[in-house]
Amino acid sequence: MIHTTNVRVIEIRNFFKKVRKLINLSIILTAFLSFAYLVYWTAVMSDDMVLDYTAKYFSPFANLFFHNDSSVEIYRSTAIILAILIVPFSFMYWVADKIEEKLIQRENKIDEILEANRIKQAKIDNLMQYDVINSYSICLSLDYESEKIITDETKIALNNIVFQKIKKVLNVAFPNLKVNYGSALIVSSFDFNKYDQIYSTILRALAKVKNVVESKYELKIIPNTFSDAYINNKTISQIERSNNEIKKLNFKNRALSSAVFLKKYKYLKHEKYAGIPIGEYALFNDNSTSTYELNVVYKNLSQTLASIS
Repeated sequence: MIHTTNVRVIEIRNFFKKVRKLINLSIILTAFLSFAYLVYWTAVMSDDMVLDYTAKYFSPFANLFFHNDSSVEIYRSTAIILAILIVPFSFMYWVADKIEEKLIQRENKIDEILEANRIKQAKIDNLMQYDVINSYSICLSLDYESEKIITDETKIALNNIVFQKIKKVLNVAFPNLKVNYGSALIVSSFDFNKYDQIYSTILRALAKVKNVVESKYELKIIPNTFSDAYINNKTISQIERSNNEIKKLNFKNRALSSAVFLKKYKYLKHEKYAGIPIGEYALFNDNSTSTYELNVVYKNLSQTLASIS
């Protein structure tokens, strides 16, 4: 038996179960009466006394078929008619099966249409959760290691050198790309399809500049990148604030991305910089808590840059 949770299908099955039960009882009763009248006719033909004592029981029903006939043949004919009636009753059983089948098919078809609409709506809802993620940013932060003491002013000057050179490369490759820098180089865009090209360009430019600066100033650059995505477009200051919080987690020399970014990135079937989830991290401020679900793209970003240059 096929199980279903459709109430209408259950009601249809229960109704036709009763109909078939009634038809079966009718067939059994008709067959029994047919046999009884045939036996009665045989008994009457053998002995007239049987008719005298039992006609009042058998004749009323027989007279329903034969009104003005008082012969004993009406009992045989009644038996024949009852036997013939089994055929239409059996046909009714078959018709009931077919009607039930058609009604259930109709209900199943309605269910299929409703399910198809539900799946279609679910797909629309599913797509919307990705469509609302409409912008992203890439933040490049730098730290420095040297045998000499590096002052904050020197770090700012070095940042400006590196960021200016990378910005020039990006402006040539992507004239319409929004590039800003302060404590970090910040690239923001609405075009997710160009993310791989933009990020690759940043890495290549950083690798070249890193080699030049490190050899010229006798220090080591420790880079860190963070890619994030947004449902509502963020200002540069908001992006910079989030990047500064990520830096507090002390993920030096790594390429990171947020869970929201990875969600959109994988939806677009991009794989190159997908990264691996590493968990959720919390930052406790004075009156608030910030949480970040992060992915690591490169565990050793300097090593990756060395392979590029």
